[in-house]
Amino acid sequence: MGSLCRAALAAGLLTALACLRAWAGTAAFALPEVYRQDPFLAQVLLQAVAADFTGEGRSQLAISGRNYERQEVFVYIVRWSGQRFMPVWRSGNLWEPASHVAIAAGDFTGSGRAQLAVLTRTRLLLFEWQDGKMAVVHEQAGPGAPEEIGVARHPEHPHDLLAISRQHGVEGDIPQKSIELWGYRRGRFRPLWETPAIGRVRAVTGADVTGDGVWELLVEVGELVRPGTVQVWQWRSGRYALLISEPLRPAVAFGLAAAGSDAGPVVVVADNRGRSAAYRLNGGFELLGESGSLGWGVTSAAVADFFGDGGLQAAVIGYPSRLHLLAVTGSP
Repeated sequence: MGSLCRAALAAGLLTALACLRAWAGTAAFALPEVYRQDPFLAQVLLQAVAADFTGEGRSQLAISGRNYERQEVFVYIVRWSGQRFMPVWRSGNLWEPASHVAIAAGDFTGSGRAQLAVLTRTRLLLFEWQDGKMAVVHEQAGPGAPEEIGVARHPEHPHDLLAISRQHGVEGDIPQKSIELWGYRRGRFRPLWETPAIGRVRAVTGADVTGDGVWELLVEVGELVRPGTVQVWQWRSGRYALLISEPLRPAVAFGLAAAGSDAGPVVVVADNRGRSAAYRLNGGFELLGESGSLGWGVTSAAVADFFGDGGLQAAVIGYPSRLHLLAVTGSP
């Protein structure tokens, strides 16, 4: 990285510190882009998730990517080196005919380590860091063609769960999907809970965004390529009920992620017009800040402490092979 790039990165980090101070005063701020790489890893990037897979005390980024002509699908883990994201691990070729690849990160078996779940049309694979690399620790037949997936928690289950969007019919030409929660019990993943049918789901994740100690499901729902709503579903009286539904973005929000911070839970949304924004729940969704234009074709987002400085950064990937890193909050 040249001196100009290093200077830009330093300037971005200083801006992030100013963002944190502005946040403390509840004023909206900009989400500065502190790093960008184009192209990155593969011909087309599909999905991004974050976790401390290696146990080093800061998060790494897992990204799935496809090379069409060579019929290759890989999942990568990369870590921030101080100047750029560097590869740590690459899976074997996960390509299957007519199959999407969906990924999620969490401690699904109670091992005490972050694990990487990979779903294809026929398989559900679980990877865990062992002896300096990711190893398959569980494999079973998958629940069918994977669509949108994320990680969730439920008050009646001890470990993280897979939140899987599943279609249960069509109503007026609109797919009716629910979110199924799959948990690891008695040596395999099984469906345990389910939301009502909520329409066409385009992104899903989970987090405690209300601050009550119980995770909610966050879902982006909309028709075709039109703007939709971001919904919060809460476990109440033995079922999932809709808590909030708001039209946050003027375009499809394929990127939806959440994380805790010193200032409370943060929800990061990245839309298909190329802008990312941070919100917190304060009765409704309160805008904390928004990025400049990142370019069209955003496909996924992940938010975590990639720098290891106590702050939050959002990794946003765009079509075909763009990686953007935004500073959401800086070090306290």
